[in-house]
Amino acid sequence: MKVRSLLVAFLLLASTAQAGEQSTTDRVVEQAQDLFERTIDIISSPFPFLSEREVQCLARNIFYESASEPEEGKVAVGLVTLNRTADPRFPKDVCGVVKQKTVLTKTKTVVKETPGLFGPKKVQETKTVSTPVCQFSWNCHAVKKPKEDDPRWIQSQEIARELADGGYEQYRVKYADAKHFHAVYVKPGWKNKRISRVGNHVFYE
Repeated sequence: MKVRSLLVAFLLLASTAQAGEQSTTDRVVEQAQDLFERTIDIISSPFPFLSEREVQCLARNIFYESASEPEEGKVAVGLVTLNRTADPRFPKDVCGVVKQKTVLTKTKTVVKETPGLFGPKKVQETKTVSTPVCQFSWNCHAVKKPKEDDPRWIQSQEIARELADGGYEQYRVKYADAKHFHAVYVKPGWKNKRISRVGNHVFYE
């Protein structure tokens, strides 16, 4: 829908140029060419049409998950977030991916004593316990809002915008299949193919 609107605007600008004076025509043609080039850039972007809300969700995830990590680590966290939006196992939008929770279900057997005719009687009860677990752990904790002048927050926002615009091509190639990561001190025992370790994170397909 956005591509169609931009192309319609391009055609309107072009037709206006034909009817205007020479100086106006030149200006309108330049505007139309600029609009066309930006449209092509958007279409060719691997993650086109991210809303400002999604960019902010992406920036917050980068910040809370990797604020103290090197630039590549921040970019990789952002790419994991974006890559999940293209995977049917995850929500289709960035904010949905960031806020996603997985429900873990455990079955517990509890032994209770109940009154009986010949004294207390032990009875086994099976209970199912469901626990929601955040895909990105910071969502399950009380976190402070980033300070606007925090260099790490500023960089996280810049990286989010650059990723939304299709930047960091070398990292997009390297982390094209990245869907998961964990801190180095965590041992989840995943069987996923390992891609790389950056700073304190290990990334997987």
